Amino acid sequence: MHKKYFNYFLLGVVAFFPWVNYFVRKFHLPFSNSWDDAFIFFVFVISLVIGAKNIKKLFSNPTFLFGLLFLSVTLFSFYFNNYFLVAYIHEARLFFEPFLIFVALMLIEPEKEEVHFFLKSIIVSYSFIALYGLYQYVKKVPTPPQWVDKDLEKSFIKTRAFSIIGSPNVLGAHLEVALPLPLIYIIKEKSRIKKVLWSIPFLIIGGGLLATFARAAWLSSAFSLFASTLWISPLLGVIFIIFAGILFVFISPLRIRILSLFSSLYIQKSAQDRGRIFRWTYGVLNASDHPLLGSGFGTYGGSASQAYGFFAGQSMDSVYIKTLAETGWLGILTFIPWVSLGVGVILTRFMEEKKPLFLFIGAGLVAFLLNMFTENLLNNTAGIAYVFWALIAVGITYHE
Repeated sequence: MHKKYFNYFLLGVVAFFPWVNYFVRKFHLPFSNSWDDAFIFFVFVISLVIGAKNIKKLFSNPTFLFGLLFLSVTLFSFYFNNYFLVAYIHEARLFFEPFLIFVALMLIEPEKEEVHFFLKSIIVSYSFIALYGLYQYVKKVPTPPQWVDKDLEKSFIKTRAFSIIGSPNVLGAHLEVALPLPLIYIIKEKSRIKKVLWSIPFLIIGGGLLATFARAAWLSSAFSLFASTLWISPLLGVIFIIFAGILFVFISPLRIRILSLFSSLYIQKSAQDRGRIFRWTYGVLNASDHPLLGSGFGTYGGSASQAYGFFAGQSMDSVYIKTLAETGWLGILTFIPWVSLGVGVILTRFMEEKKPLFLFIGAGLVAFLLNMFTENLLNNTAGIAYVFWALIAVGITYHE
């Protein structure tokens, strides 16, 4: 396969992964439950052939090396805890299979125009995802009652957008990664008309993010956008604060949703049986009982633990606490560099090269890393992990 065509194919499928996955599964097409595994296997093998000359360079990449270290820790954790092999494989597949996208892109090193094709494809893909979410919100599509706190929010929040993703919190994670990307082209373009045109997807994705009522995604995005605008200009940072303040004051559901997070009733309920604070507390306690290697990868608060009956089938709602509980201190101390070092490289490139592309790719990734404190975002099948690792790879390898 010609390298250029392969690169466009790989980047296009990743950008539109939520749509491809949605339609493949909705219409029960052949291999609908394993098409993503086949896709990953195919692109990984082809990238090894096309990018063979870069394999040696890959082994000097810190993100790749920490990925291998974390994988090794999970294997040791499995060996010394001696539990179901299928539980380990289940969890390892969700964590490490998307990482192969990073490996593939590091090997093939996409060209400048291919990277911009990828970024623009994400903007288009996620704009339509956000539009569908806005449609759901406007039409007040029925949603499960547990998505809204009946004691604090029910009279103000009637529905939450979930689009084709199926969960408002996971939808928020998708949109927070994509939201800063149009800013690359708003700043880059010289024509006022083009600047206005690129503002449209920014507003659509931002509106879709608001309609999710996903507080963690809101706060993560707000922090990363504020930091990135402040990095460009203190004046832009002030304007961002004013705009955010106006939204907070005049959009009552948004204000109530944020303030309810700090209410004594919410904290009390969260600390009770199966609340989020309750689950976090037990995750930390589990880690204290197994400090070095945890209780085993796939045994506590993730997709595998729910499937195989560990921890009463509950989600931990925090990638970091889940990782600490399952793999101990050795796990968390290799996991954090694995997922964050590449983001640091991208932001360092912005400081050195002053290109908005690095800043706003980095802003979306920082928001995602922050959001992982409150959600199991690497444990879903909607494709956000594929986009996360792909953006890190193109941010590291981008060249003019």
